[in-house]
Amino acid sequence: MEVINIKNIVRKDIPLHYREEFSGLAVLNNKRSETSENKIEFSLERTPFGTKEIEIKFSKTPDFPVISAIRNLKEYILLMEKEGKLI
Repeated sequence: MEVINIKNIVRKDIPLHYREEFSGLAVLNNKRSETSENKIEFSLERTPFGTKEIEIKFSKTPDFPVISAIRNLKEYILLMEKEGKLI
């Protein structure tokens, strides 16, 4: 699974300063060149050790391999965060 984009990102207002929660629409492309859009919710949490943990939830069960999609989405989200696109 290749992540094309995450669009319509909305940041949720929560009182924790070390955790950010978002929702959006993940645009994914599988190996057969089929594109799908899936609603997701994800959180970015900074641990006491300085690392970042990402959790991803799909709003409905997708019809593709979820493990590879989640791995690629985590990489994409970290990249977006480093570039300052998750404000």
